[in-house]
Amino acid sequence: MAQDNAYHLSEGLWITAAAPDRIPISPTGGGGGGPGYGGWGLYEGRPRGTGGPGKNLAQEVSARRVLDEERQGIDRQYADQYAPLIKKLSAQTAAERTQVRNKANATGASTLSRQLAEQRGLSALIGQKRDRYLQILPDALSFYGAPAFYKRSDSMMSRIYDPGVFTQKGEAFANELWSRLERSTDGAYRLHLEAESIRILAEDLQALATQLDRTELQTPPVDLAKAIKRRTEQIGFERQVCFECLPNFLQHELVKSTSVPASHSLAQAITAYLASARTQTAAKQRAIPTFTTANPTIKSPLSKPQLEALHHLVAEQKLRRAGARWRDYHAAMTQTESIRYLQRFTVALSGLHLRALQVEALQKSHDVEQVRLRQAQDAARKAEIERKAKEAERLKAEAERKRISYSALGSASASFPLVLPIGTAAFAIAQSAYMELQHATRMAVAALAQSAAPALSRLLVGAFSLAWPAELGNSERRYLISTPLADLSPPGGPDLVTLAMTADSVDMPYLLSGSEEADELSLYVEPGGRAVAVRAASFDSERQVYSLALDNPQRILTWTPVSAPGSEQGSSTSLPPVPPGTVVYTGSKPNPVRTESESYPALDLLDQERLIITFPIDSGLPPILVVFKSPRFEPGFATGTGQQITGRWLGEATQEEGAAIPAPIAELLKGREYRNFNAFRRAFWKSIANDGELSKQFNDRDLRRMKKHGYAPTAPYSDRHRTQTSYVLHHIRPISESGGVYDMDNLRIVTPSAHYTIHYGGKQ
Repeated sequence: MAQDNAYHLSEGLWITAAAPDRIPISPTGGGGGGPGYGGWGLYEGRPRGTGGPGKNLAQEVSARRVLDEERQGIDRQYADQYAPLIKKLSAQTAAERTQVRNKANATGASTLSRQLAEQRGLSALIGQKRDRYLQILPDALSFYGAPAFYKRSDSMMSRIYDPGVFTQKGEAFANELWSRLERSTDGAYRLHLEAESIRILAEDLQALATQLDRTELQTPPVDLAKAIKRRTEQIGFERQVCFECLPNFLQHELVKSTSVPASHSLAQAITAYLASARTQTAAKQRAIPTFTTANPTIKSPLSKPQLEALHHLVAEQKLRRAGARWRDYHAAMTQTESIRYLQRFTVALSGLHLRALQVEALQKSHDVEQVRLRQAQDAARKAEIERKAKEAERLKAEAERKRISYSALGSASASFPLVLPIGTAAFAIAQSAYMELQHATRMAVAALAQSAAPALSRLLVGAFSLAWPAELGNSERRYLISTPLADLSPPGGPDLVTLAMTADSVDMPYLLSGSEEADELSLYVEPGGRAVAVRAASFDSERQVYSLALDNPQRILTWTPVSAPGSEQGSSTSLPPVPPGTVVYTGSKPNPVRTESESYPALDLLDQERLIITFPIDSGLPPILVVFKSPRFEPGFATGTGQQITGRWLGEATQEEGAAIPAPIAELLKGREYRNFNAFRRAFWKSIANDGELSKQFNDRDLRRMKKHGYAPTAPYSDRHRTQTSYVLHHIRPISESGGVYDMDNLRIVTPSAHYTIHYGGKQ
């Protein structure tokens, strides 16, 4: 909403109507100022509108003389009463001004604070005097409708005879008449004192404001918004003081001749009033009449109420409500005094206009600064949002990193086999259990190396109960098995450590495998006969760990060294304490193990992902073998469409590339979730046994096995391999190469003999 910068009147203006034409009566004599006219002789003949001559003319003239004598007595009384006060007015006002300054200085604050206090004190004092002026005004105007200066018997009698002014009769009329006359005369002098005091005090406003404005900008920190608000309010106050110092008739003329749209700024509004004031000044200069004789009792300078009284007298003389003596002088004095007031108003308003322009300049600077600050704040907010987003992304990435990380202490991995859960966690398995596992692994490797048929069996070397938290789903229960590579080297066999440091892959004579059922993990050593890739871990200086990132799926392996690379501190041969922030899965424990030979399903464990990890030479860490949990033991949904089957299903194809999953069975199993691949395998063979057409291709013994336990049917004797007698579900693309575990289009049914040939070729 636009600020209202227009002036609004707070003082009324007496409007004098022309009196009706009446027959004049003879004037009274002996009053001086002209033959037959009392007082100044301002009238020539009886005022119009006071009635015609009657039979009691002499009595009426006598009454007028009595009334005028009483009026003159009241005038002399108040003139004498207020003469000392008027004489001391300048000194009294100066004392009040000094008191305001001293009170501000007594605060003992900074220069800026003292000047602010002084401006507030001076403005408050002027405001108080203006309030008193308005409170006095009704009394001062109660008789004539204008201040009671320069009034004689003709003005008094005209007022008495005005219709409706006095309605009382007899004694009540006399009481009301003298009461009003005394109140108006006393009020006129009180107005004079307040108006002159306000004028004197107001003359200091401009200089004080200029000084304060300068100090304000020189005292850091500068609050521009606060300064602009203070200055705008002060300019508004001072311009109102300038306006109210004008006689009321000039206020009315100024308001009437000036248009100030609501859209105007403070400076524009002041400019408009300045233009009107200058126009009025020029008009009044042209309208000054000539005169021959001056009224010795009316001299410049006049106070605001005195000029209002003179302006009222000129109007009454014009309307013949008062005598015409000195009429031209009174009119000329009214014009010249009006010009003086307008010129003083123009000077004061010009100073305010300059200050208003300065405020607008400050406002522009403030707006520019605010735009800059908003832009800076927006940029800062944007940067903070981006920082938080980056931090959130970093924390998310770090959380994801931890979620997919397997973390171990380097010295522990170099010394013992370990079973590590994914994430910032650890199994509560004692060092002694890992030492027993290491001993069993070495013994198994030696035993298999001495076996006449090493490819036929695997040896159980360890078993553990893994106490997973109940809130972890099956897909989150992932682990890896780590063992020093040297533990898998048979006596007199190849130097696996040396090979790993120089090759991209190493043909492992023996492998470590893991098989699980529920939360039971069984560890085996079995014949290898296949190459295992070698990957090198590097030192992450930011996290102070050795790390290796793997894809498909994403995993991160980290090993925290006991000391920084190149340190002379030796590796410990005992398990270090669990790092801070690690969740320990309590309840995990080793189970009794009896070293024994097993043969099935050894080929299933060959699809576990294995890597040989090497470390920088200055790490002091030897190569290790890591074995990841087989995706066979993780849950998943069955997918794929299978193929339409005609004729015999498990025919010659099972002896070569394998028979496809029948389309009806694929449709039946698709979309179901299975906790592990064994569960899928059982569901698959049960579905075959329950299919009306496919079940016809199996004998009763196989159907019973298939329906009751979900076992695979037995293969022809010539297609069996060693102790493996049943058909096998084979993954075309190996699981270790990201082949879909539950993708039925990635599955084929093969004989045990064909399965062995696929994995080992012609080796026996």
